[in-house]
Formats: sequence, structure tokens, C-alpha cells
Amino acid sequence: MPFTFKLSKRLALMKASVLVLAAAALACAPGDRSVSSPTEPSFLSTSPNKPGTVADLQVTAVSDTSVTLAFTEVDDGTGRSASYDFRYAAPPISWGPAADVARGTCATPVAGTVVGATRACTVLGLTPSTAYDFQLIALRGTLNVDAVFGGLSNIASGTTAVTGSASPGDGTALLQEGFEDNAFAARGWYDNTSMAITAAEHIAGSTHALEMHFPAGATTPTAGGAARHLFQPTPTLYISYWVKYSSNWVGSGHLYHPHEFLVMSDLDGDWDGPSNGWLVAYVEHNYQNGGIPRLSVQDSKAINTTYGPPPINLIGITENRSIGGCNGVVEPNVVVSCFSFPPWYNDKEITAPQVWFQPTPGPGYKGNWNHVEAYFQINAIANGMGQADGVAQYWFNGTLVIDRHDILFRTGARPTIQFHQFLIAPYIGDGSPVDQYLWVDDLLVATVRP
Repeated sequence: MPFTFKLSKRLALMKASVLVLAAAALACAPGDRSVSSPTEPSFLSTSPNKPGTVADLQVTAVSDTSVTLAFTEVDDGTGRSASYDFRYAAPPISWGPAADVARGTCATPVAGTVVGATRACTVLGLTPSTAYDFQLIALRGTLNVDAVFGGLSNIASGTTAVTGSASPGDGTALLQEGFEDNAFAARGWYDNTSMAITAAEHIAGSTHALEMHFPAGATTPTAGGAARHLFQPTPTLYISYWVKYSSNWVGSGHLYHPHEFLVMSDLDGDWDGPSNGWLVAYVEHNYQNGGIPRLSVQDSKAINTTYGPPPINLIGITENRSIGGCNGVVEPNVVVSCFSFPPWYNDKEITAPQVWFQPTPGPGYKGNWNHVEAYFQINAIANGMGQADGVAQYWFNGTLVIDRHDILFRTGARPTIQFHQFLIAPYIGDGSPVDQYLWVDDLLVATVRP
């Protein structure tokens, strides 16, 4: 499935007052650009406090119709992070006639976040098997109003892949959902094909987003329960999405829940309940005066009770055991649950050490659109035994906040288990404490992180 994201169109323009000498040349520039657009590196602001110049722009991944770029954010000349104007063209790029990036998260203008942070964004709507050059310029202020520009960045080059593929590392896009319309069944979703979308909330370059509304006391959103989508089985899984919460968001009000996104295995049935599986991974956050990212794993169907009632540590005794808590865990610094409902259920949780979804306006505010990424890699099997070398990672707006490489996802009893099913499954077990919302946009599931 191709990396096909959503669109926007913005015109990048430069402050007219600093382009008096270039006005005649710009008036003739291709693409009907305004005379306030920067055209060459020499046409820079005369301000003594110009924005910085990005020098490390690079292509980090491609699909058939998209390219992902990364760079280090620079100062806007006042101590804050600059905004950015992106353009692209067939090689060799010339800034003046180059096309504005109008689709994807690189659509101009791109707002800054933190000076010195590594930033990634995606250019969409490209042609398969085609070479492109990319360039950006840092700025402060408002384009075509009072913008002050830095210098043009270095040029990054990349070639889009053939239709249906992604790179690097033979990575493959497994699922892409833009939530632009509600034809979910036609795009392979099942179980709940009536998810709600809204035009009132969405990321830049988008027209709609998924809306999940929890009335007070509700355990699931008004639009229903879990929506599922199958994908080709894989031992590695990358998940990317943008999420925003209502200003009064408080989550579950407890140290557990809400559940948000889940992944089930190829040993689990297409309609099996996600709370009791052979391998189920969770991507979510727990809100305690701010959202704390959390990754969880459970394999409740694997709990072994033949040696006695759980919790019982069977590590070193048998590979026919669970890895989620009821039969012991090999990892340090995880939170474990084991209880009989019945049947027996277990869970091990890996939590970020601090709040990242902030409770008040500013960087990382829960009421802003924030980018969440997660990656799981199933552990190896050696001599019939599971090795604690699996990977669980979580990024918040590009910052790695959970980074574990010692996770056991499987034992030697299930050596071929892989991920196979994605679920959008918001759930608050004790009911929502308040009437609250969350919105999701530009979901991507792939085999590798771009």
C-alpha cells in the first residue's frame, strides 16, 4: 500500500521591502510568484538577527509518491525556533522556479518546535520512480507580510520508489489512513466501519480527521468500538500518527487506561477480543496532570497454569509460558499485572519517565497536534529459547522517549508469531470521567521507521 498522505497548498513569499533590487527579475520568474518570494541565496534580509541556515537537510525515506526529509531546527534570530519554507524540483533545483511543497507535513509554512531538535516531515503527491531535489529556507514572521529569511539550505536529493514499495531496508507500507472520508470498509477496515470524521479538526494539509468523542461515563466513543485492519504478517512494525486532545482531556482518571491503538498477532483470530490474545501490543498514554507515553504487551492466552495458579515464575522451567507477567518477566523496570477475571490476564507496561503531553499551552500541549511514533521488533529465538532482545520505542514529536532493546515478545513455544492486525480501539474501562474528545490524523503502519 503506498505512502499516500493528504494535501495542502501554500505559497511561500518573502518580505517585499528587502527585494527592491530583485523586483524586476522576480516579476518574470516562472510559476507566477510574488515579488516578495526569495529567489536566490543573495536575496536575504538585511536584519542583523537573521534566522539560521539549515545545513543538514537529508532524505531519510521514500515511497512511490512520497519523500521523508529530516533536518536540525535552527534559531529564528530571536532565540525561538524558525519556521520553514520547502520547495522541490527535478535536479538541479533552482529556488525561484521550484515548486512549493503543498502536500504532506512539509507543506509550507512548517512551524518550528525546538531549536536544535531533529525534525522530520514528508512531501506527498510525487511521481513514482522520479528523481527530485529538495531545499528549504528558515524564516520568522508571516509569509508575504513581514517574513525575515535566513539562507537557503543545502540541497537534498532522492528518487521515489516504484509503486507499492518503501525504503530504506526494504521497508513496506502496510496501512495508510488519511481519514478524508468515511468509506472505511472500502479501504479494508472491518468490525467498526462507522468511525466518525470531522472537518473542524485536522492537521495542516488535511481536510478531515478521525474524531473520538467520549461522553461522561462512556467506555467507548460514540462512534463505536474497535475498528480493525489486517496487514501482511511482519516481525517489525512502525506506527505513526498525529493526535490532538480536547482542552479538558483527563483520560481515564486512573493509573490505567485509556487504551488507544493495539496490534494483534497472526496467531490471533481476525475477530478475537483484544484483551485476551497470543500477542497484543498497545500504544497509548496515561494522563496524570499530563500525558505519559506507554507501550504495553500482553499474551494472556499463553499463560501456563499447569504448574500452579499464577502468578508463578516459569522462566528457566519451560518455554511454554507467557511473557506478560503471570509466568514471570525477564525485563527490569516494567510494571506487571496478573489477575483472574476469569480467565487469567496479564500485561507488562513500559512507561516514559515523565509527562510529554503537556496540560497547559506551549510546546507539546495536549490541545495541539502532536506526532506520535512507535516501533516494535519481535525478539530472536536461539536454541529453542526466546532471547530478550526485542525492541520497543516511542517518539513524541521526533524525540525518543521510550527506547528498550531488551523486550521478550515470544518464547520458543511460539517461534514464528508475527504482527498481523491493527486496531483503533479507544477504551476507558471505568467510564470517561468527563465529556472529552481526541482526534487522530495521518495514520501510517509500516515495517520500518522512515
